[in-house]
Amino acid sequence: MTRFFFKKDFDESLWDDCTNHSKLSTVTHVLIIKSDYRLSEAGYEYIIEWARSILPEGNMLKENFYAAKSMMKPLGLGY
Repeated sequence: MTRFFFKKDFDESLWDDCTNHSKLSTVTHVLIIKSDYRLSEAGYEYIIEWARSILPEGNMLKENFYAAKSMMKPLGLGY
């Protein structure tokens, strides 16, 4: 099966001038927290909502659990 993904999702910084976090690294870390602490999807959504509220305007953090899963799926990794 051919897997398609958009390279920009994986290389794009979380916001303009951000040098230490990409969209991929951030989504991966929050998914790890969700798994390690056995959070529900609602718990994940709450973390994302909070994080988006403190990040700069125009940040690229995926807006919900479904969007994060969709971003990770082409990598063939579990979530």
